[in-house]
Amino acid sequence: MKKKIVIIGFSIASLLLVVFLTVILIRNNKITVSLIGEKKETIEVFSSYKDKGITVTKGKKDLSSRKYTLDVKNKVDTSTIGKYNVSYDVRVRNKSFNLKREVDVVDTEKPVITLSATEVERDYCTKKDKKAITYLATDNYDKDITKNVVITEEENKIIYKVEDSSGNQDIKEATIKYASKPKNKFTLNGKSRVTTIVNNEYHDQGASYTDGCGNKINSPITVDGEVNTSVEGTYVLTYSVKGENPITRTVVVTHYSPKTIYLTFDDGPGANTKKVLAELDKYGVKATFFVTNQFSKYQYLIGEEYSKGHAIGVHTLTHNWNIYTSLDTYIDDFNAMNEIVKNQTGSYTKIFRFPGGSSNTVSRKYKTGVVTEIAQEMTNRGYVYYDWNMSSGDADKSATTDKIISNIVNRVDGCRKECVILFHDYKKTTANAIGPILAELTKRGYSFATLDENGPLTHSKIHN
Repeated sequence: MKKKIVIIGFSIASLLLVVFLTVILIRNNKITVSLIGEKKETIEVFSSYKDKGITVTKGKKDLSSRKYTLDVKNKVDTSTIGKYNVSYDVRVRNKSFNLKREVDVVDTEKPVITLSATEVERDYCTKKDKKAITYLATDNYDKDITKNVVITEEENKIIYKVEDSSGNQDIKEATIKYASKPKNKFTLNGKSRVTTIVNNEYHDQGASYTDGCGNKINSPITVDGEVNTSVEGTYVLTYSVKGENPITRTVVVTHYSPKTIYLTFDDGPGANTKKVLAELDKYGVKATFFVTNQFSKYQYLIGEEYSKGHAIGVHTLTHNWNIYTSLDTYIDDFNAMNEIVKNQTGSYTKIFRFPGGSSNTVSRKYKTGVVTEIAQEMTNRGYVYYDWNMSSGDADKSATTDKIISNIVNRVDGCRKECVILFHDYKKTTANAIGPILAELTKRGYSFATLDENGPLTHSKIHN
């Protein structure tokens, strides 16, 4: 009985040993394929990507690459943001394995905003920057992203913010420095010295009281003195407003000399206006310029004309005849040009000349009766228009310099009273003729004056 038990015990031990040895043998012969490194990797865009590869082991022993085949499919493009898969196909002793690695190409570098300045001076009145800050936004991946810059203001600073396609941000700030508040202005409307004809109606332009930004201050302006146009003499008007020093205007009531000449120039300023101004300066003569903006690069000469003491009137903005399409069209054109006059001289003008003169018939092609309508409305608004009673003839393309000179010096003595002469200062022939004309007329003893709203009215008959 005991012998039988021993035999059975031996058999169980043997079986366990066999099982143990079999497990060990299986483990030592198991093929394992593993990724080297992480299953998911993140790398920066434009960096180089080096595949870490795989390991193939049999049990605990690394197998030589000669003992297996490996096919790697690597589609990682480090120049483009995105998620990529690297695929490893391994074959060992007729066994196939497939592993995958996910590679995420990302951009974590923030963009850069570059400002031309970190402080900007802002006009107190217009709230506009005197010199705007320029900016540029660049990104290592998106390149130029300036158009994506978002600009906001907060208290006394400007905030520039940009975000690239990966959500990286850059923020820059510029400080706003406001210019000091300008002082209030108490000024005359028009000239400080005007001349009017005996028995002619005098229209006083008054005075304006504004803050430094040009906004009207509602304080009463008082005027002391009066002008009696029935009696020749010199009159002084004194304007007063609370808190400011009084200002005065001198009004001369006189009989105009029959030898007073009003030189008027239309259609400029242009390329030859500077020479015209030089000739006027040479002889100390003041003229009246009915200005346009058809040669816009010479617009600055309006200010120069005014600073030299010449009178400024509106002619037209563009000199296009379609301004006679309607009353509103004409007035819009007039106002636009008068704004330019104000920008150049500091004040609006009250005098103007119709393109083609008030007697023109070209306007009939656009609207019947439009010049009559415009003349009435502009007069109601306090504006005064001037035609001419002598033309230099320089509008004729065939007119030479000598012909222009001849047209004036041979006819000017025929003026009964004041002589309002039409020239065009943008013409070269006119610029060349002005010097000789002035030399002759000053020798004859003529005096010269400028037009204003109280000058001698020279109106042609309106034909439309």
